Amino acid sequence: MNLFIATCVKLGIIGIGIAVGAARNKSLTDANRMFWLFLLVAFAGEVLEFMMGRIFVNNYVYHHVFRPLYYAFLTLALANEMGRLRKPFLITIPVVAILAFLNAMYLQPPDKTFNTLIIVLTCLLLILQVLFYIAQLFDHHNWQETAYQYSLWIALGILIHSISSFLTLGIYNVMKQDGHRMTVPFLVISEWLFYGSFVLNFWLQHKSPTTTKRL
Repeated sequence: MNLFIATCVKLGIIGIGIAVGAARNKSLTDANRMFWLFLLVAFAGEVLEFMMGRIFVNNYVYHHVFRPLYYAFLTLALANEMGRLRKPFLITIPVVAILAFLNAMYLQPPDKTFNTLIIVLTCLLLILQVLFYIAQLFDHHNWQETAYQYSLWIALGILIHSISSFLTLGIYNVMKQDGHRMTVPFLVISEWLFYGSFVLNFWLQHKSPTTTKRL
């Protein structure tokens, strides 16, 4: 798969998400607005990742910095609608940041390798968050409210991308370069679905007068 074309498609999807979110700003919930800010950061991050890969051969530093940052944005956004689980998951943000720093200093230096330990950790935490989030949505709301007044579609996108990253990372660790070639198409498609979920969620969002910040 041509990575330049794949990156252009990905940036196009993010750009559409930013445009749709801006156009429908009045309909967005607080969580949606945080997700919209995440897209702005992600757009810059994706451009930086591609440029670093071309200029410096690898983009290890990018992953060491942006993985914890992306986790923080996604967790802050989901926390707006997590109810009683809000604080426990918010606490994981500084914990992940500290672990990422220690990992870069002592286990997986950013000039030599990916921060696979942090990637696995953030994927597992996001999977847990999304499962709890979706369970709460369906426990407190009907399908109409769940699909149009909250962040269900983005949550599903996060879930798909996190599971895909977790599984493909395992293949990469076992098979190294051969594993990398095998997993790239799956990662690219999961990223398209992930960012596409923001477009769908923003487009379908209808802010109800009774919608609250927390479930």
